Amino acid sequence: MRRSLALASVMCLLAVTACESSSNASDGAPESVEELTEDGLVGLALVHRGFEGGDPETDQVLVFHDPDTGAPVQRITLPEGALDPMAPAVPVHKQFSEDWRYFAFVTPEPNAVHLAVLTDPQEPAPEDEGEDEEFSYQLVETIPASGDETLSEPAVHGERLWFVSAQSAGQPPQVLSVPLEAPGGTPNQEGSLALGEGQQPSDWTLTPDGSLHIRNSVPTEQVIGGEGNLVVRSTNGSVVNATLNTGGEQWQTFDDAPVWGGGTTLLRPDGNGDEGPGGAYLLDVEEGQGHTATRLLEDEPSPAVQYALAPERDAILLQTEKKWFRVNLEDGAVTETEEAFPRYHDTSMDGWPLVVRWTQEPPADPSEEPSESPTA
Repeated sequence: MRRSLALASVMCLLAVTACESSSNASDGAPESVEELTEDGLVGLALVHRGFEGGDPETDQVLVFHDPDTGAPVQRITLPEGALDPMAPAVPVHKQFSEDWRYFAFVTPEPNAVHLAVLTDPQEPAPEDEGEDEEFSYQLVETIPASGDETLSEPAVHGERLWFVSAQSAGQPPQVLSVPLEAPGGTPNQEGSLALGEGQQPSDWTLTPDGSLHIRNSVPTEQVIGGEGNLVVRSTNGSVVNATLNTGGEQWQTFDDAPVWGGGTTLLRPDGNGDEGPGGAYLLDVEEGQGHTATRLLEDEPSPAVQYALAPERDAILLQTEKKWFRVNLEDGAVTETEEAFPRYHDTSMDGWPLVVRWTQEPPADPSEEPSESPTA
């Protein structure tokens, strides 16, 4: 496809990587969502706000990149204005379903939570003559705010759509969820976001097993043993928040980033400033045995700003303000760290695309999974 080939050329130049000729890139290209998901939406998935130097509000695209070379593999267009182009960090890793078929987003005016589905390529409009057909996310359902209600923070996990409902100042907002297949129904009340300093509601997230973690509702735990002074908050065995003071510096978990699961997490320098230490820490909390903290990218001049985890947790892709690195792991220990490719550019406030996740193989089709046989 013309635009896909142009994208490949541009991104190969940006990444300064060897790029094979893509003259036959369109051969055997998927023509339907079924083919696309079967062939595999795999790679490092990034959301570009201001794609190819375009308008960061209207030109928003999900692009799958080869995790070894950085070359683009597949692009999918998002609804216009789905993401705030000026926000420094948007938790897009929460907003796509695991099988990539759903994408949830919120609009401030009119305030509503929207659900979009991955859609087959459409015929270009007459005024777009010469443009190629593209896969895209198309709006299928809207949950509007009512009265003084404010809706925010949509997240997709499993078969449910989660979001926050705030009614009035001074009242704790509620975390709600609805089925993806029937988002217009009565929502479940999942929890209240406790109000903290300045009446600000607590941060919240979902652990890999789907447990709701509300930061201000979870007690802190001092972890004794290991480097520095460590305080963590955990839900159902997963460390979600952590603060480590060591060597005169404070390190803490990334905001708006995926939860590793279990006792492992990644830390970055507090404050996110250019003058702070570079790199990141890989933290492993061992119940009853203290913790270990492994410095990553210590010689880099800037801190890690975002990351993607391999599904098997045997590797990490880490982005600094200049480039991407790959950190390989074996039994949780670092075995190799290597430079992968330069960071990508878009026209958002930060100037780089947002990480959704690193996927290495297509999700299994539930209809094809063998049924469990009864035990004897």
